[in-house]
Amino acid sequence: MNQPIEAIAYHGWGFDRHCWTSWKTRFANYQIPLTSFDRGYFGSAFSPSFIDGRYRILLVHSYGLHLCPIEQFKQADLLVIFSSFINFHPCEQREQRRSQLVLRQMIRDCQSHPEIVLNAFKENCGCLDVERLAKNLNHELLLADLKNLNICSMNLDMLKSIPQTIIFHGTGDRIVSFTKGQEMVEQLQDNANNFEIQDAGHALPFTHTQVCWNLLVEHLNCLLLL
Repeated sequence: MNQPIEAIAYHGWGFDRHCWTSWKTRFANYQIPLTSFDRGYFGSAFSPSFIDGRYRILLVHSYGLHLCPIEQFKQADLLVIFSSFINFHPCEQREQRRSQLVLRQMIRDCQSHPEIVLNAFKENCGCLDVERLAKNLNHELLLADLKNLNICSMNLDMLKSIPQTIIFHGTGDRIVSFTKGQEMVEQLQDNANNFEIQDAGHALPFTHTQVCWNLLVEHLNCLLLL
């Protein structure tokens, strides 16, 4: 390989580093190390750093876009975004009120029954692995990040400074509408490519891994020829 590549992956709310396991295998087949961030919802937290790759890739799922440190955005050559958002709530007032109401209910329920909230969330995501994840819950952290969805906002200028961005979103996403992906492409303009995966839900990179990989690997093949 003429140009060393390294990658870091960030999961979203309600997930942990294990969700990227199959991605690590695929990257390893290309001799690209993929390191997984862990927020610490279900055990020990882990914050990775880029080491020595000359080409640096960030993969972020959902709220993971907002968990990634600013310095890594500045270091990244390619940002791969799955099922994410600049602002969580829709702009249209009626949809915004509905979204805020749903989130308030999740926050109330999470205060007393976080396992039930996680089960419902995973079901709405389109994947169920709560049996393992419900152990050793960091209740306070889950609740704090859930509340932060109301106010978190991504700096567009920072994202625009990244040379290239690839956005994946499922048309069947019940957590973050695929229109959020479309809005992001419009705001990032020329340095963003958008792929809408038909009927895929919010857990898109983990339920439709091969579909997403097939699209991403075309870009990786071009890099490996440099």
